[in-house]
Amino acid sequence: MPELPPLGMEQLINVLYAIYYFIREVVSKLFEYTLFRGRPDLATLYGDALTILISLTAVYLLLELFAAARRIIKWLLLIGWLLLIVSMVAGAAGG
Repeated sequence: MPELPPLGMEQLINVLYAIYYFIREVVSKLFEYTLFRGRPDLATLYGDALTILISLTAVYLLLELFAAARRIIKWLLLIGWLLLIVSMVAGAAGG
């Protein structure tokens, strides 16, 4: 089996961006086909917000293992999830 070359920082960032972009597209499409059928602009908006929160949640879970900067991330996550839920309810009710 051939040995893989080591990943440089640029390649690692590209891989992480590709994963982030894929998750964003999947979440946006799910929203577009379910909650926001008539409003694809809202599906994209909330897909972006949810993807950011998913990313922050993953970072939080990693930091939970190391117990570094946990309190700040926890408050950002709490505020982010609350704002997202309130915004989605208001967007769905207003649309």
